[in-house]
Amino acid sequence: MSEKYSIALLPLDNRPVSYLLPKQIADFSGINLILPERKYLGDLKQESNLTYLEKWLNDVVGTGRDQSLQLIISLDNFIYGGLVQSRKHNLSLKELKSRVDCLKSCRRGLPWQASTYGFSSIMRIPNYNNSEEEKDYWKDYGEKIFRWSELTHKVGDKNVGAASELPLLLDDWYKSSKAIPPQIIADFKSHRDKNLTVNLLWLESLHENCFEYLIFSCDDSGKYGMNVVEAEYIKKQIKNHNFANKSKVISGTDEIPLVLLTKIILKDSEYKPSVSLYFNTIEGKNQIAKYESNSIYDSIVDQIATLGIEIKDFKDSDIVLFVHCADSVQGDHIFKMEPNDTKDNVNELIKLLEKSDKPVILLDLAYANGADPNLIEALLNSKIKWGNLYGYAGWNTCANSTGSALAIGINRWIAEKKKVFNVVEFNRCLLTRFLDDYAYQGEIRCPEITEEEVNERMKPFIKRFSDLLGLSNLKVDFKLPWQRSFEVEID
Repeated sequence: MSEKYSIALLPLDNRPVSYLLPKQIADFSGINLILPERKYLGDLKQESNLTYLEKWLNDVVGTGRDQSLQLIISLDNFIYGGLVQSRKHNLSLKELKSRVDCLKSCRRGLPWQASTYGFSSIMRIPNYNNSEEEKDYWKDYGEKIFRWSELTHKVGDKNVGAASELPLLLDDWYKSSKAIPPQIIADFKSHRDKNLTVNLLWLESLHENCFEYLIFSCDDSGKYGMNVVEAEYIKKQIKNHNFANKSKVISGTDEIPLVLLTKIILKDSEYKPSVSLYFNTIEGKNQIAKYESNSIYDSIVDQIATLGIEIKDFKDSDIVLFVHCADSVQGDHIFKMEPNDTKDNVNELIKLLEKSDKPVILLDLAYANGADPNLIEALLNSKIKWGNLYGYAGWNTCANSTGSALAIGINRWIAEKKKVFNVVEFNRCLLTRFLDDYAYQGEIRCPEITEEEVNERMKPFIKRFSDLLGLSNLKVDFKLPWQRSFEVEID
């Protein structure tokens, strides 16, 4: 890529997946990626330095006047100080509107050839009693709020159940509302209203050409709830404003900057790969993905459509997207939920992988929150052509895995065509995914694990995967950057 072509990314926060994974992709594919200083970005307990973010953005815009600059902006970070802070803030609507106006003012300073891509989350409603990432009352009322929200949606949805079931639904809804103190319901609704108002302001800003493309992400969603209603309302407004070619509502959140990064590269590239899809089970393909409102199939196709790439038959495609599922609802490593036995599905997939001479992207979706050990062990003992593995992911949700794996694989494919591909940096990226998604998330993670334990227990996995990927003399260090077991940082 030309040195005069830059992509500036304001990440969601300072997590490895937000800050380091985009950098890894840029490093192996020749992208000139501009990032803010990590120390000013928010974490679990502290919001980003909003004054710094504003200055950084103005500086980027100023230097971008002399070059072709593309911007990707986490609107949650710029407005609230991070994804977690978007759920916990105490900002007034007046303050939030002022932040919206500030970003619009920065955007107006860009030259005509520069484009801005934004992404903003539709606030989630998790089904557990824990206030680590939510407001304080979530530790006592989280499950009850989730249930009340779910029933509120169902009562108003004419497609849910028969008419004879409505009285029972209404009784359940009334009981659920009485189980939560009214001041908590009032705060919850007020908070959602403010965040929805901000999202609608972003949508209206498309009339001013504030964004080339704008994504609203359904963060950790289910099939029913006020967040699902909000998502449907935003979809309706996108249609009413004729913004279907400029905006979209999509599952996921953490992978969205990677999708937008790839969308920018595809837009300006003469090389655009097509993909074919292979699922090793029809039953798994049609399951509703955990923490999402869509089926696994629909979630994947939605990500591909967002990128604007074509799905073709196997023989005509440039890249094959192999999707590993269970013949059941996804398992979940966090909650120790096992899916149906996956060994037969794994064996079928490995046979096809061993025969494939095409570039392959592998999605590991039998579990949420980590890889399927059956699949990884079979891969390690297989005769697949490892040089044809262009991308892999099996972390957190279906959308998270899909978006990141597609970003890794497509950017490698384009970088090879442009003759700027760095194979060592790519193998480091692939190593990180296997160590994170499989070794850490799928094998050793536990609630009270320490950094010392992680570094000790990961040693055999480092040796095994680095040898496989031809990486030698590596020193790998593991940290728990948010002082919890959910995410690990691999250096």
